[in-house]
Amino acid sequence: MEKREDLYPNYFVQSPSTVIHDPESEFQSSTRSDSAPLVLSGVNEFQRHSDFLRNPENKFLYEDDEKMLVPLRSSSSGWWIVLQVGWRFLFSLGVALLVFYIATQPPHPNISFRIGRFNQFMLEEGVDSHGASTKFLTCNCSIKLIVDNKSNVFGLHIHPPSIKLFFGPLNFAKAQGPKLYALSHESTTFQLYIGTKNQAMYGAGREMDDMLHSRSGLPLILRMSINSDFRVVWNIINPKYHNKVECLLLLGYNERHIEITMIREKCRFVS
Repeated sequence: MEKREDLYPNYFVQSPSTVIHDPESEFQSSTRSDSAPLVLSGVNEFQRHSDFLRNPENKFLYEDDEKMLVPLRSSSSGWWIVLQVGWRFLFSLGVALLVFYIATQPPHPNISFRIGRFNQFMLEEGVDSHGASTKFLTCNCSIKLIVDNKSNVFGLHIHPPSIKLFFGPLNFAKAQGPKLYALSHESTTFQLYIGTKNQAMYGAGREMDDMLHSRSGLPLILRMSINSDFRVVWNIINPKYHNKVECLLLLGYNERHIEITMIREKCRFVS
């Protein structure tokens, strides 16, 4: 248990001189003080403020008081301010973009199709590279893609349309259209094509030829997939649209039985 006096700093009092007081000396000088000043000195004061530090070799090192009074500046404070300013800027920008999009939100575009005609449809007998006898198909079909862009501000970007022709489950022709662009507040018509040349049909070729000569005609299925988008603010606000159409086409010979034409067509959106 510590002694009570160790909890308080020790002070020394400097007392007046023990020299015998000479009454006459009081009149020798008017500036001399009658008594010595009282001087107090705190022994534990430096230890309380950690002015001395003990090193591993049990020596005392002096630490400057002025250095202790210098405020410490954190290097991360500047980054924190930049982060706060950047976060508020991004938040304000996001609100502004949202308001802009709501004010200028483009309506859903109207897309329609029209099958032009089969400029060529021929089934010819031949032999493939392995010597097998089969029917070879050459055909070419035109399609009109009509896009009604009702937006007053933004143009519609149309990705390359994908077109396929089927006879039952057999996909015998494929086509990939170009990139298209529909101007704002306009109705634009694009011409697309699909076809094949000297496509070996094997057993399906003979069946197709029989249907063409029958009264019922030859049924074909045309499927088209179109993806489009409005680029309101680059890729940040980018409404996208997906359209898939399926058309049932019926082919047959004309009255003179010379040329194959399209007798009927029926298209519908599947998604």
